[in-house]
Amino acid sequence: MSDEKKELEESILEEFEWALQDPNEQKIRQLGEVVSIITTKLTEAITNLQISVMDLESQVSGMESKMASMARAPAGSAGGASEAPAAGGEPIPTMEKAPTPAAGAPGSPTTMMGELKQLLAARRRKADG
Repeated sequence: MSDEKKELEESILEEFEWALQDPNEQKIRQLGEVVSIITTKLTEAITNLQISVMDLESQVSGMESKMASMARAPAGSAGGASEAPAAGGEPIPTMEKAPTPAAGAPGSPTTMMGELKQLLAARRRKADG
């Protein structure tokens, strides 16, 4: 586990321990907000993963279609078709990179962890101050 993930886990555990030592309505409500934010961030991350999987499935489907059409083509034209892309035509589908969220995009792990740490620290200061 990376140091950042470990710090986040410790922050969340401290937040729950802090609230449960002297539970009151305000602390429990704040924990509910933290859980809600974590759930929202997880939902965003899952959505991004689903989009990436759908893009990959689409690429695989396209490759399967091309392979099937190449297999049905006559032997003479199949040789010519396989040489055209290699000669600098279209890029090879397997070389394309799957889309990934940018570092600052919603749902990216670094941003999510940073936001959660900031939220936990702000809640602690607000409740203690």
